Amino acid sequence: MKSFIIIAVLSALAACHGAAVPPSEADMFSSFIQEQMLNGFTVVHSEEDAALNRVTLSKGETRDDHVLLHEESCFVPAIPNQSVNCEVVYEGEPNVRIRRVTVTSIRPSPAYIYISGFSTNVGLVRLESQIGGPLQSVVRLFGEL
Repeated sequence: MKSFIIIAVLSALAACHGAAVPPSEADMFSSFIQEQMLNGFTVVHSEEDAALNRVTLSKGETRDDHVLLHEESCFVPAIPNQSVNCEVVYEGEPNVRIRRVTVTSIRPSPAYIYISGFSTNVGLVRLESQIGGPLQSVVRLFGEL
């Protein structure tokens, strides 16, 4: 009976410890980013992105049979006290379907990203910078033929 009580107490202590110990700073940052993104957006973390001080945002689902349909670089210099814009438009053949869009940006990342055209052959990606910041991004559209 004593060993049962000791095991129960130790189990309760282990459960309380897991709830009481805060997660590491890295885990908190990753969770915060994913919770703050708009529906459908994910953040892709890689060592290359971290080394180059950039972030990759992705929207849509991807599969192995998807191909790169279009890639375009946006570089717009900063204008003091204003935001700058970049718009990427892709119009594919009638049999093309856009399934995924990625935006890779050198920090600061865009303040606003608008994407339309999933499951169609015409895609629009509109980026807007932070106020007073530049835009330096690469937009990639993936899909199926």
